[in-house]
Amino acid sequence: MSDHKFEQLLSKIRSEQVDDQVVSQATERVWSSIAAAPAAGVGVHTLRSCEDFQTLIPEYLEKKLPEPRRLLLEDHLHQCVACRHAVEQVRNGEVQAVWQPVWKAKTAFPVWRWAMGAAAAVVVAAAALAMVNGLFPGQHAVRGAVQNVDGSLYTVSEDQVRVIPAGYQIRNGDEIRTAKGSNAVVRLLDGSLVEMGERSDLSVSREWKGTTIHLDGGHIIVQAAKQRTGRLYVATNDCLVSVKGTIFSVNRGTKGSRVAVIEGVVRVADSERTTDLHVGEEETSSSSLAKVPIQDEIAWSRNSAKYLALLGDFALLQKQFEAIPGPGLRYSSELLPYVPDHTAVYAAIPNLANTLGEASQLFQERLQKSPALRNWWKEQQRGKGPKLADVVDQLKTFSSYLGDEIVFAVAKDGPNYSAPLVLAKVKQPGLESFLQKEMKRVNGKSSEAALQLVRDPSAISSSAGRPFLVYLKNDMLVASPDAGELQRAAARIQGSGTSRFSETPLYQQVVHSYQQGAGWLLYVDMEQIIAQHVQDEKGTQPPPGLGDARYLMMERREVGGKTENRAALTFASERRGIASWLAAPAPMGALEFISPDASMVNAAVTKNPRSIVEEMFQMIGSSDAKFSQELSKFEAKAGVQVLDDIAAPLGGEVAMAFDGPVLPTPRWKVVFEVYDPSTLQSTIGKLVDSFNRQATATDGSLQLAQQQVGSQTYYTLRNPKQAGFEIDYAYVDSYLVAAPDVATLSKAIRDRQAGNTLTHSQTFQTLLPSDGYTNFSAIFYHNIGPVVGPLVDQIKAVGTLTPQQQQSIATLQANTAPGLIYVYGEPDRIVVASDTGFMGFDFGTLMTLGQGGGLFPHQMFPERAASPPGSKQ
Repeated sequence: MSDHKFEQLLSKIRSEQVDDQVVSQATERVWSSIAAAPAAGVGVHTLRSCEDFQTLIPEYLEKKLPEPRRLLLEDHLHQCVACRHAVEQVRNGEVQAVWQPVWKAKTAFPVWRWAMGAAAAVVVAAAALAMVNGLFPGQHAVRGAVQNVDGSLYTVSEDQVRVIPAGYQIRNGDEIRTAKGSNAVVRLLDGSLVEMGERSDLSVSREWKGTTIHLDGGHIIVQAAKQRTGRLYVATNDCLVSVKGTIFSVNRGTKGSRVAVIEGVVRVADSERTTDLHVGEEETSSSSLAKVPIQDEIAWSRNSAKYLALLGDFALLQKQFEAIPGPGLRYSSELLPYVPDHTAVYAAIPNLANTLGEASQLFQERLQKSPALRNWWKEQQRGKGPKLADVVDQLKTFSSYLGDEIVFAVAKDGPNYSAPLVLAKVKQPGLESFLQKEMKRVNGKSSEAALQLVRDPSAISSSAGRPFLVYLKNDMLVASPDAGELQRAAARIQGSGTSRFSETPLYQQVVHSYQQGAGWLLYVDMEQIIAQHVQDEKGTQPPPGLGDARYLMMERREVGGKTENRAALTFASERRGIASWLAAPAPMGALEFISPDASMVNAAVTKNPRSIVEEMFQMIGSSDAKFSQELSKFEAKAGVQVLDDIAAPLGGEVAMAFDGPVLPTPRWKVVFEVYDPSTLQSTIGKLVDSFNRQATATDGSLQLAQQQVGSQTYYTLRNPKQAGFEIDYAYVDSYLVAAPDVATLSKAIRDRQAGNTLTHSQTFQTLLPSDGYTNFSAIFYHNIGPVVGPLVDQIKAVGTLTPQQQQSIATLQANTAPGLIYVYGEPDRIVVASDTGFMGFDFGTLMTLGQGGGLFPHQMFPERAASPPGSKQ
């Protein structure tokens, strides 16, 4: 329906004359429904708070709640994440603490007059504060103002819709909405800026906990100011975002909500979980809503150039930091004799005093050159908390007193873990004076001491709440929050005690790593941890195969100016169970359907899929007695056997990628190895028929069609009820290749025939490691260059870039190098390695993880991305 016809329809509805008798009868029906007496056992208290609503949950779940209260509760649940959590807890049988008023008998009290006076003063003060902040019901206080409008902005009330200009004051609860092709910027009273995309609808309210932006639909980018009191919230119908000061995006649509972080940290709570998101990370509220590149999320914004410039500065700094020569490798450790006997976790890091100094200097130089980074840095320096520059300077000074290594150890004595122990050599005098100054500074800010220098460890008694204890002796630093752990370490240093750590298998593993040359080093004795897990769970065994894990090792070192990252999970015997699902390194023909322009690729080879599914069924059946019965019901309804018709036709390869244009819709590809295409295709047809038999009118039915193009058959799966839902696939040799449209699919087939593939590209080849393996068991590849390029071209086309922004974005393009994480499945261990970032997780990884880094089905179906400004849909 066009906008003009829609407005005509609204006008007819508004002008329609309704008979007075009809209105009267409707009024009587509503009043009689509201006045209905509540059922027995249901309180008649007023519903004001979450506690009031939560008292209704048991009756609600038992379907005994009167209709009026049921409607009120469901309306509240629609807006309140916390109460939705409470419903799930009660539904799952968890005890839900519910506030109940308790009336006590009157008792005489000598100072009741004074108490009443004090209470009155508190009430008056609270009332005054509430009045000033517009927190009383009925107050319509100003919450912000429209800073600027590009296009049309409306305010919506019950009886009218009217255009509002820049400067319009937004009051508590006012609903404002941008029109098609329009955007606006709202400045809240706390200084936060809210940029609204087209067709976005929001209102603003304030309570004691803080200010809430209610997003009823559309896309916003929030630059949250530092909050003096409370928090800033963004509430949608299915999630709640809370922040203290950061930049983030919230996109609410029909399928759900997506939150992306541009700078800082935000907390996202939905009906199932609460997640903290950092820079470059995303979260969606629905499995049907996929993550997309963060650049796509901000492309519509008038500030997208500024955001990309800031990301460019971060990318350059990361590259410069990685180029700083690290400390030399260590081939032995003087600290091993002082490690606790039953150490379960051993970590050793190099002294970073010089590295921190060079990194700080590089940051200051970049700060002088980049206005975008300088403005961001000023925002970070606000507030009363510790400043990053001060923390870095203190760390650099502290590290300058120490030797070339710092060791952290955690011991396990029986079922209990000890407090962590820190060990380091002292290489120059002055450390005690420095620590005394730090102790005065840190302890002076709190009523309880946080740091304490120890002269005589034997004179300290163990007690809860003990500050962090530091002991200096014989050119050694020992620190721990536990007095007993400090005393035992001091005895080893003084020669009155010995460490038996050298008699353990873990010690031999650690020594071997030093002999190879150690940089950053972490070892975990998994046998001890798993044994503790089994004891805690009262005999519950870990999943098959994982109970055989012995050691987890992670190391990072620099050799010949090149960074090597390596992690290994070692098992006591040949891998079995879940640990064996990853196959040994083997050719990955599925990668031949991925082009050199791919921005993210996951690929793996697994053992026989049928064996994997059988083991999964065994694990599920051991904990769910009804699983076999439910599986049989599903197979009977669908007319398929999961093992024979779905798992058996598949091979052991799978690849998933974002490969193709990112605008207006990201292109994905999924490739499965298939041994029996005819059986699998027959199964797909049966599953479609089964779905259609059970689908409701709202769900819509699936349509499976096929077309012949030359010698290739293409299959298309659509649902007319879900706009944009389309899966196209084809069988090529021994693979099933799927994509969102036939054009993407056919290009993948042509590229494979022409040899224009990722594995043959120079970009990919330069990332391959020099080792004895000819293949991988799994890889994760990322390259955000194909993502950034089109967005930069789009922004340049509208001419909104300043010369400085052009330079910063050019820096982003120049420093977004691709990365590769690779995995080897060896007989008794799994090895993960990378030559980029830290374990491969660098700036590029974060950017492409927004596209869905994991192997999850819902990431095959991304929602249509926001169209770039000026594009047609």
